[in-house]
This record gives sequence, C-alpha cells and structure tokens, in this order.
Amino acid sequence: MNDYFGDDGSTVIFTLVETKETENGVKYKIIVANIGDSRSVLGRNGTSISLSEDHKPNNSLEQSRIVEAGGYVSMNRVRGNLALSRAFGDRSYKVPVEFPPEKQQVIVVPDYSVTEVTSEDFLFIACDGIFEGDIFTRESVVEWITNKLKETDDLAMVMADLLEVCLLRGSRDNMSAMLVQFKDGRDYDRGDEYIPGPYYEGQKLGKFQDAYKQFAEKGGFTVEESRKKYEELEVKKKGQTNGSSSETSTPQ
Repeated sequence: MNDYFGDDGSTVIFTLVETKETENGVKYKIIVANIGDSRSVLGRNGTSISLSEDHKPNNSLEQSRIVEAGGYVSMNRVRGNLALSRAFGDRSYKVPVEFPPEKQQVIVVPDYSVTEVTSEDFLFIACDGIFEGDIFTRESVVEWITNKLKETDDLAMVMADLLEVCLLRGSRDNMSAMLVQFKDGRDYDRGDEYIPGPYYEGQKLGKFQDAYKQFAEKGGFTVEESRKKYEELEVKKKGQTNGSSSETSTPQ
C-alpha cells in the first residue's frame, strides 16, 4: 500500500446536500468539508459566497503549526516545496511521526461550513487548476457561469466551455469542476452524450493526447472523428450566437 501511494498527495472538497420539505417549498442545506486548496463557491444573484478557505502554508495559523512541528515556510511552501498545509498523502510531511496527526506539519483535518440555499442559487466546486494565476477568481467564475446560464440550461456544456476558457487563458494544472443547481432535475435526463473538446498538437502533450484518445474511445469515437465532431459543434455554436445577435439587432 505504501509503495503504491509513495509521497503523492491530494486535496479534497466534499459536499453533502440535505433537502427538507416545508410549507413554503423545498429548502436546501449544504455541508462542505475542505482539505487543501480546492474550492466550493456559491452563486447567488450574480454574487459569489465562498464556502471554503484554502489551506496555504503562509496562513498564520497554518504556519504556526508547521513551525511548532519543526518545519518552516519558504516561498509560501512547506519546507520550500509543498504548496499546501493540509492534504491526503504527502506522508513525508506527516511529521514528526510521534506528534498527534492534527499537530504535524501537514495534516488531513478538514474545515467545515454549513449554508442554507435556495433553488435560485448554484454551487460551483473545482480544483485549483480553475483558479491558478489569473485564470478565474471566485467572483469572476460566478459571474461567468451566471451569464452562461442565461444562454443554456445544459450544465455539461457550461462546464465544457469553462474548461476550454481555462486552457485558453493558460492554465497548466489539472482541472476538475462541477456545477450543481438546487432543483428537481428529473426533466434534465438526456442520456449519455460524448461532447469532445479541442485537441492540441505538440510533443510535450503526450499525456493529454493519450487521455483524449481514451475518452474518445469511451464515447465510441476515434481521435479523428472526435476532432471533427468538435469542429461541427463549434460551427453550430457560432451559428447560434450569430443568430441571436441578428435577432437582437433587428429593428422593431
């Protein structure tokens, strides 16, 4: 088991949604547990509400624990290397081994938040590849999603477009994201559909190209067929956008 995991580590953002029937309709309560720097953000009336805080080594409380455990923070990293102060794995930072787990340099103790939401809100959950550098902030990603939801109710397409924007803005980290709406979704069932993204050439993109091929094959496509389908979707999307613009600008 130890040989398999080695010194790799991971963050986690974990969310539970409770529903309750009331005289005024359904009420929702979300419980968020966070370890690391993945984020949970609530979108409400175009504004963002942070439901998690990043566990970074330069945070005063985190840094105090790290130093008391015999470590140090340099360049905002634990011992000048790890950019997180809480994570699964990363066993070489779970020291001193004689310390209680919650007092070691890097710990796996989550923070929690509890929030009541309405059917007008949405929840966005994502890893740091969405937020690194100047890709998105909590505020700008909620604004972006809010505008997209005015165009379509297809949450899969909203997330696909979001990931493509992140790539175009220069994200080089892994990207995982989920969008949750608080409403009855039984009429949303559309069956499985493979929606390809753009394919990128380059000798240094072997892992991406291998993953692209695997996902294409799971969807019943070759890479070439997948790329063609993506181009067709882009043409269709541009046509719909131009159509909307024409209708809007037509004199009444």
